[in-house]
Amino acid sequence: MTDTTHTHTTTVVTLPVNGRDSRDGVATLTQIVDATGGHTVHIVTIDERAAECYGIQQPVSVVGGLVRTRGRWLPTAYRDRAHLLNGGGLVYFLPNASSRVRAVRALLRWWFVVARRARDGADPRHLDPCQESPASRRWLLA
Repeated sequence: MTDTTHTHTTTVVTLPVNGRDSRDGVATLTQIVDATGGHTVHIVTIDERAAECYGIQQPVSVVGGLVRTRGRWLPTAYRDRAHLLNGGGLVYFLPNASSRVRAVRALLRWWFVVARRARDGADPRHLDPCQESPASRRWLLA
């Protein structure tokens, strides 16, 4: 499904996380202009249903941000944009995605991986999406 089929306003877009309907929850993309670089960033928040469907246990609102460049979407996973700009928190740069819906799903799937690995005893500060297996990276972007 293309991005043009979703309802747009000037600064906020709501996307079903499964790409078709809202039964699995929705993500809201709030457009801001990054003062440091002047580029447009879409801050991604999710509803409780999306968190539940993707196995994200803790209550969460912000799951990251998206930037569009060269026809691709660049997802960056973070819980607070200040962590990206100032350091001090978990920030993960995920592989480029071909659509907004796939980029949002990559964010949700990545936070699922982080939560699962933390339950298994891994330190989330040492996880890196680029060091995941090729099959895992394909799953992130499916």
